[in-house]
Formats: sequence, structure tokens, C-alpha cells
Amino acid sequence: MPVTIDSSIKKEAISPDEFISIHGTDDSAHFYQEMTAPFTISIIAFHPEEISDSAFSFFTPSAQFNLPAAEIRGHDRMHQHNCFEFAYVLQGNMYQLVEGKRYIYTPGSCCLMNRNTLHTEELATEFVCIFFSISFEFVEKLISNESSMLFPVEQERFDNLIFHFLEYNLEKDHPDSKDFLDFVPRITETDQKVMVHDIFEKMLTTILSPYYGATYRLQNLFFQLIDILCNPRYYNAVHVTTKISMESLLFSRIDQILDEHHGRISNKRLVQFLNYNGSYLGKIVKKHTGQSLFDYSMNFTMEHAAKLLRDTEKSVSEIASELKFSNRTHFYRIFENHYQMTPKEYRKEYGKAVT
Repeated sequence: MPVTIDSSIKKEAISPDEFISIHGTDDSAHFYQEMTAPFTISIIAFHPEEISDSAFSFFTPSAQFNLPAAEIRGHDRMHQHNCFEFAYVLQGNMYQLVEGKRYIYTPGSCCLMNRNTLHTEELATEFVCIFFSISFEFVEKLISNESSMLFPVEQERFDNLIFHFLEYNLEKDHPDSKDFLDFVPRITETDQKVMVHDIFEKMLTTILSPYYGATYRLQNLFFQLIDILCNPRYYNAVHVTTKISMESLLFSRIDQILDEHHGRISNKRLVQFLNYNGSYLGKIVKKHTGQSLFDYSMNFTMEHAAKLLRDTEKSVSEIASELKFSNRTHFYRIFENHYQMTPKEYRKEYGKAVT
């Protein structure tokens, strides 16, 4: 994100403690984080091999800070907070511990935590993550705008998973449930940079160089972010509340990883990514698809093979090799079973160019 960050504090009399305070709890392993600003944006660039190169940048409408890398290490315990927090991974792989469960967040993945859910980022891998925290008051103002919207399509934008989640957590008789929303991208990393990274870049630019109407600009950008995350064409969204939902979330992770690797990833590597037993991952896939993990993986492989046959001039042998098939006959057999025609017949029927 090409935003220049000034390492100095904008106002000498202001310190980070005026915006975020840390309180101990009955359990020494946990802490409670209280935010007093209407919203904050913070960026963690963590490098486990070179802690001195890690950075923690913090932005509010009133001030901007760069904190020492040691500050990151000090806040990696399980915690709750008095606000809603979006976490969006820009680069690398970040693991989150959420209520005793460990989840991997790859580039483009996002989650939205409520105030009750215990969680923390695991500082073990190299990643860059942006955190967007919003207060209850900020959310209430956004929701109150629904009645003043001029166009029906604008009012419809409030009828989505994120706003329902926010409204539910604002209720006075809210049961203090430990739930969160999880978003797995369906779009490519290139699309993520164009669609999502651009929103955060504009938010930071607006904070660093405010102008008359900047508040409405930030609200508009927040609406754009919600619109993208709640669009099923762009993201697979899961409301995690029960064991079943946890399994759905894990399946979304499996689905994402298989898609990124075109189905060609070993069980051992998948286990390393997700930190779950291989046989359990197979059961999750079987439950959601009725297929074995191998057969389900082959769907992604064959879909990519078909795309290469349609859109490129690569030979069938080159495509088989690219998809890690050492035996061309094996590739032919699986492709024909999947599409009821050979790769050459598929290219002749659907290809843009024939070799």
C-alpha cells in the first residue's frame, strides 16, 4: 500500500494511551482492550526472523503513531475489546487463535470479531495485516443513516450479513455470545488489490489528509468494503457460532487452499496449513461434498486444466506437467472422466486457439 507513514506523533501532547487502554482480567492470560476513538486503523507488519524490522502503525482521525516492534510482542495474548474489529490480511499467512481454535488467514482473508470473543494473532509467521476497529457509537450512526438514504438500492445495502451481525451485537439484551464473521476470498490476489486494498489506501489517505466532508468519505469507503465482503461473487462469508459453523469455516479454508493450488497439494501440506488431522479434513470434505478429498481436489485441477486448454496454446503435455502429472495417460483418463471427452476434443470444442 503506497501510503507514506510519518514516524512522528502528529500532536506532541497525545499518546497512544489516550485512544487505547489495556486492562487486566481475573485470568492473567487474558486482557481487555478499550478503545476511546470512534474508529482506528492499525497495520502490523510482522517478521519473526527480524523482529527489529517489524512495525506497528496506528491511525485515528486525531493522531498517527508508529510504535516500537516490542509493542507487538506485548499484546499477543488472548483478549476481548469494547469495539468491533475487522482483520484483513494483506500479505503472508497469519494464524488467529479464536476461543481455543486455530485458523489460518491467507492474503485476502478477513474476519469481524465482536466484543466478547477471545482471540489473538499468533506471532509466528511473516504477515502484514490491517485492523479496522469501529466503536459502537460509530456503528449506530451508520445504521441510523438507513432511513435517510435517497435510493432504494442504498437501503437494500443494510440488509446484509455484516449489518445484521452489528445490529444484533448492539442490542441491549444481547446474550454476550462468542461469535464472529469469517470471509474467504473467491477473487484473485490481483482483484483483491484493485477492489479491497484500494479502499484501505483511500481510508488512510483521507485520515492523513482530511478535508471538509472527509467523515462522509470514510463512511462511504466503509460501505464499499461491506458491499464487497457480503457479495457472494467475491467472498464466501460464514457466521461462526456453533460447531457446525466451525466445520463450515474449516471447509471454506480447505476450499480456498485447493483453489489456490489448483487442487495439487499434498495431504501433508494441507495438514501443515490447517493444523488438523488429515483424516478429519477428509471427513469434513466428504460431509460437505459427498466426495473424497482426492476427488474433490481433482475438480479444481480439471477446472484449471480446462481453462488452460481454452485460453492458452500450451500443449496437453505441458498442461499435464504444469499440474504435476508425471503420467500423461493418468491425466487423460481423469480429464475424460470429468468432461466426457479427451483434452484435445475439449480444446477443439471450446478453445480459442488450437495448437
